[in-house]
This record gives sequence, C-alpha cells and structure tokens, in this order.
Amino acid sequence: MQNESMFELVSIDEAKPPRGSEGSNWFRYKISQGENMITGYRRGSLRTVKREVNIIIVGLNERRSGKRKPPTAKSQPRKPAKN
Repeated sequence: MQNESMFELVSIDEAKPPRGSEGSNWFRYKISQGENMITGYRRGSLRTVKREVNIIIVGLNERRSGKRKPPTAKSQPRKPAKN
C-alpha cells in the first residue's frame, strides 16, 4: 500500500558542518512523509535555507502526486524572414 501522506517540514536547526564539510552557518533540516523521515544539511542564512527546503518539499510532493510541471522551453531567437 502506498503512503498517501504529503511531505512536510518537521524542523530546521543550527548544526555543525556535516562530516567532510567546512565553514559555518550550517543547518540540519528534517522532512517527514508519514513515518518516513529525510534529514539533510544546507549552508546559508536561515532565511535562505528555509526557502531552499520549501522548494525541495514542493518538488517531492509534485513528484509523488505525478503533477510535475514540464520544463519551460527557452525562447529561441527569431531568424530573419527570407525575401
């Protein structure tokens, strides 16, 4: 049976750098889907990390529901008309 729960943010907390990483301003985030838990790390300001984690959650929920939007085609320059 497939879990129908949405992915949701559980927490974002300040953290030490993950093993093999350096620098400061690290955060650990937790995302849940029912009993499943995803733990990840991001570096940056709390505001930036929240924004990035929310983008992750939206993407996970879109993929889960099969409603993923197709990539946007880049505009191609128009070729001059031949006379």
